[in-house]
Amino acid sequence: MTTALENKPAEVERKPWWAWPEEMQAMLDRRMPRFGLRPFRAWLREREMWLPDIDMFHKDDTLVIRADVPGIKPEDLTVTVEDDLLTIRGHREEQKEVKEEDYYCAERATGEFVRTVRLPEGVTADQVEAHRENGVLEVTIPAPKAAESKAVKIPVK
Repeated sequence: MTTALENKPAEVERKPWWAWPEEMQAMLDRRMPRFGLRPFRAWLREREMWLPDIDMFHKDDTLVIRADVPGIKPEDLTVTVEDDLLTIRGHREEQKEVKEEDYYCAERATGEFVRTVRLPEGVTADQVEAHRENGVLEVTIPAPKAAESKAVKIPVK
């Protein structure tokens, strides 16, 4: 006599779609130590980058780029132009500490940042100027002259 086995799927608790990121994160946290790494969330947090906000606009015949760089000393900022790319690099170490009778808070934001902006064709690197005041870096670039457009009739053969 043979016995028939029933193949029934295991009961699985279905979570709503908005819980999926937490489920994925929990799975990664469980699996990453097997590869000799710290939990994924801590690993990601260590690599978070701080990027300053940038505004770009034309003012008269000048292209202006402003970057918010509070707490960064001028010697910790580097502005370079290579080909048609303007790169702003910086490093900051900022510490805050609040001690009160029943409260203590210490926060620290450190790290490097890099922002790169593509410049219009015809910009001359020698004419780029940068200055920092009140936590704002302002880079000014004379706008290049627009190339003269000329219509040419092409004969069809």
